[in-house]
Amino acid sequence: MIIKRSRASRCAITMSPEVMRMFRHDQAAWHESEEDVAAGLEWGRQKAALLRWMRRQIGRRLTARERRFIELYFFEGLSFREAADRERTAVSHVHRTVQRGLRKLRTAAGEERDELAPWLKGLRNG
Repeated sequence: MIIKRSRASRCAITMSPEVMRMFRHDQAAWHESEEDVAAGLEWGRQKAALLRWMRRQIGRRLTARERRFIELYFFEGLSFREAADRERTAVSHVHRTVQRGLRKLRTAAGEERDELAPWLKGLRNG
């Protein structure tokens, strides 16, 4: 029997407390400077605004089927096969529908380039 582990548990690194005590507080993996915190908060605001734009465009420009498959694939993290199984359709249909929806969203982004410019700049830096 194969036990499927989560991505987080596969990437986890365990370390003894003695090793952790060797690091100063400002060297700790969880330490953030004031600048790091400010940059993270700004990135969060930019990302939230971009996600609002994305959801608005998804609602305006995509069919219900395209919306559903994009939500399953990107927002729920399902593979094309898992989305196809859940929706009882062919994997190729899910893939084509997601690709068609992405083309529509790219077109929307091109048409609204000026509105998206600040967010896209933040994405390149983030």
